[in-house]
Amino acid sequence: MFDEATQQALMQEFFSENREALDRIEQGLLQLEGMPGNHGLLHAVFRDMHTVKGNCRMMEFTQLEELTHTAESLLDQLRSGRLRIDQEIGSGLLLVLDAVRRTLLVIEQSGTEGECAFAPLIRQLERLIAQAAEEESLPEEEDGAATEAEGIILTGMVAEGEATANRLDSIRLSIDRLDALMNHVGELGAGFNQLKYALAQQPSQVDPAMEGLGQQIQNLQDEVLRYRLQPIGRVWESYHRLVRDLAVERKKKVLLELQGEETEVDRNVLIVVKEILGHLLRNAIDHGIELPEERAAKGKSPVGRVQLSAWQWQGQVYLEISDDGRGVDVRKVRAKAIDKGLLSEERAWEMKEAELLRLILLPGFSTADQVSKISGRGTGMDVVQSSIDKLGGTITINNEPGSGSRFRIRIPQTMAIVPVLLVRALGETYAIPQAGIVELVSYHGKEVREQVEGKMDAPMVRVRNHIFPIVLLARVLEEAVEQEMDQRLLTQIRRATDLHVVILQAEEQKIALAVEAILEPANLVIKPLGRLLSGITILAGSAVMPDGTVSFLLNIPELIQAWSET
Repeated sequence: MFDEATQQALMQEFFSENREALDRIEQGLLQLEGMPGNHGLLHAVFRDMHTVKGNCRMMEFTQLEELTHTAESLLDQLRSGRLRIDQEIGSGLLLVLDAVRRTLLVIEQSGTEGECAFAPLIRQLERLIAQAAEEESLPEEEDGAATEAEGIILTGMVAEGEATANRLDSIRLSIDRLDALMNHVGELGAGFNQLKYALAQQPSQVDPAMEGLGQQIQNLQDEVLRYRLQPIGRVWESYHRLVRDLAVERKKKVLLELQGEETEVDRNVLIVVKEILGHLLRNAIDHGIELPEERAAKGKSPVGRVQLSAWQWQGQVYLEISDDGRGVDVRKVRAKAIDKGLLSEERAWEMKEAELLRLILLPGFSTADQVSKISGRGTGMDVVQSSIDKLGGTITINNEPGSGSRFRIRIPQTMAIVPVLLVRALGETYAIPQAGIVELVSYHGKEVREQVEGKMDAPMVRVRNHIFPIVLLARVLEEAVEQEMDQRLLTQIRRATDLHVVILQAEEQKIALAVEAILEPANLVIKPLGRLLSGITILAGSAVMPDGTVSFLLNIPELIQAWSET
């Protein structure tokens, strides 16, 4: 009998290895439905199921062992060629994964399997296995079994989400990474000792010792941050299953395309991101993607496409979901808003399309004519908006009726350490991400009049034969984005004794951001904005400065976009 410490270590390895195997099995089964002749993939799925069964036997979880043994037998029939995977067999095996994941949670919480209701699922698997010896079609009572299975799918999907949250509560580190962390801690201790010695014996060495200690702390911060950041693809893997189940239920054909799975996100926001994108995927499949015959009548491919993308830019994480479905019917949105009393008819017809589209994010708002198990009650999109608000992010909606819609989300990286340049405007300190900075330029005296000129009714500054539009940060912060692009503004700038500009770039656009003073570079721990400030899109986060004051991080792409739209 193992001692308590050994037993706990074995259980942790049991949970970790089984969950990783279940994830691989699920991805393999989803791929096999599209390419059933891939024998290498089928053998890999069988081996992983065999591993899960063996682990359950070793830890004496007999009910899980029986269930996974039956699933292994079904996979063996597929391996031998006596059965060929189809939607029904795939659904049955996916149900097994859901049941195992749910039971692993029970074991983790209570130490036992509890009362497992595996009998109906085992009977369904045995019936599928029996098909290998039959030459005729299935009996009519198959419909009853399918209905029973459907209920298990819905239960399993909830459990899988809980299992994902549970997995993100811990991370696995290699010995090399632990050694690297220990080296940083050792250097930090040595730096502290050097500082103590300098304070007591060599005052002239205090400043170098402080600099060395500061660099060691920075290195440790960077290392810990790398541990916190996780590829967003870690929670995206389950979306293939989600899309598959929803498409089957709604009798649609949907292809999910993923881009940017390697984009790293603070692990604390991964679960929130998973929920947000899950609601948007459901919305795209239920409301956006049409039935195959409807798509064919419109000249589209019967298979709808949903694309999920992620990328990082200047300390921000961008997420985008787009589809090639019917798009949002703005006329129906307007009519629903009037019918629900959210808008007067006069106001509804005055609103721009972008403003109307944001109504779908309100609590209880839905354009669905009927309530389904997936949507129609107007709660999913409300959850999206509230979750984004909690993270201090923003969401924008683009719509092309008949061609699809696109939802873009911007989320600050929680607890991200961002290299910035500190500047002053309106007497306050603001931070600019260094990744968006091209160059710093200051002009004094007559240089201001020589280098500032008017072009296209706007003040411009010349920097080494290149002309950049001047954007006054103070005016942007005061929400006077129009800036009165006339001769008076140009005269005001040219009469200044000093002009400090930061040349910024976002994608292909460049501007010269005029500030009161350019201060110094720094590395700041950026936190998301509170709910009250989350709607100010030119701000990307906040940080506490060494003197206790709060500095705001500027969102360069949003700032340039706000300027370009004037």
